[in-house]
Amino acid sequence: GICRPLSMLIYCIYIPQVLSYLGVEKYGVWSTILSILSWINYFDIGIGNGLKNRLTQFINNNKLKAKELISTAYAFTALIMIIVVLIFCIISSFLNWDVILGIGNIDENLTAIINVSIIFVSSNFVLTTYKNVLYAMQEAIKVSILELVVQCGNLLGIMFLKQFSERKLFYVACIYGMSMVMVGVIGNVLAYKRNKEICPGLKSVNYETGKSLMNLGIKFFIIQICALVLFTTDNLIISYLYGAVNVTPYSVVNTIFNAIVGIHVAFLAPVWTAVVKETSEKNWLYLKELIKKLVMLMVPFGLGTGVLVILFEKIANIWLGYELYYNDGLILFGGFFCILSIWCNTFSYLVNGFELMKVAVIVAVIQAILNIPMSLYLAEGVHMGITGVLGGTVLSMVIAAIILPISVIKYVKQMSKGER
Repeated sequence: GICRPLSMLIYCIYIPQVLSYLGVEKYGVWSTILSILSWINYFDIGIGNGLKNRLTQFINNNKLKAKELISTAYAFTALIMIIVVLIFCIISSFLNWDVILGIGNIDENLTAIINVSIIFVSSNFVLTTYKNVLYAMQEAIKVSILELVVQCGNLLGIMFLKQFSERKLFYVACIYGMSMVMVGVIGNVLAYKRNKEICPGLKSVNYETGKSLMNLGIKFFIIQICALVLFTTDNLIISYLYGAVNVTPYSVVNTIFNAIVGIHVAFLAPVWTAVVKETSEKNWLYLKELIKKLVMLMVPFGLGTGVLVILFEKIANIWLGYELYYNDGLILFGGFFCILSIWCNTFSYLVNGFELMKVAVIVAVIQAILNIPMSLYLAEGVHMGITGVLGGTVLSMVIAAIILPISVIKYVKQMSKGER
């Protein structure tokens, strides 16, 4: 449990280092590029999440089926990523990124930076299939350790750049990509070194198994695409409307509050596969107790968020080494975003474990439809500026905050009654 907090701590050390190295405008550009790169994580058509659910059911009692699932997931994901890279790089080459990111001339080839980053992130995405294998084996600690190593690689890389190179986004992109890919290779070696019977191979790839993964995965994919709209468009909207410089204070607010969310997610890591396992064994008493514990777990995180809202500017100034200007209400909405994320993440993990996909898909689609119009209306129509962009995201999240808990509680009650 200590790895994720350590990872977040290192990340919090990394941010002022990279901000100091790049400067405010280039850092704003890099934050926006990272938002674009995060889109790659949503293009596997949900195969990774489908694998997590299916593999948990077979990993201990049917190694042959487990090997088939793993091999097929790697093959299908690799094929999809090759197509994504080709399409993304071709389209990227025709776009004027200076205009899209709201910047002047920063004396760097943004197309090259984005294309190289896309290749790194896509390669890593195929490699990180091992994470779902480790989750299914209830070895989430190994995933956490490797994520910590990635953060260490990024930090050491940026410290090296500060000493020996001029300010170049391209160098930051290369360090970021190489850290992920190198650790991804190590992760695959660790996942299968002692589990050779489930090590992926081309002979075990099965088209029908792939279709089965995609049938469940497509529902996760719809949810992922909606999450893409909900959580990664804010940087683009801010950059386009107000310029890349204004992305930086928003990004700092997001980063600091997401540190709390990240620590909370570390506690949730084993929940999804545990729910799949206990549901298949119809252990409803255990699941009821688990839900109560998860709700209680949110209390200290909520209190911590409240304290952070009050002390935010002092903490941020000490952390960054200088002051930034934050729009009125931005920090308060950052706190709302943090608390809602913790609440919604908890029940999302339960919903995914129970495979209540119909409810999850409907909620996600509604949020995605409302998010951008609400952000634009609050930002421009109500003249809230950057705060309005975040406010639109927060209001969209309220839908999930209400519907997901109701669905989970209703489902567990119905299923436990049916077992009596």
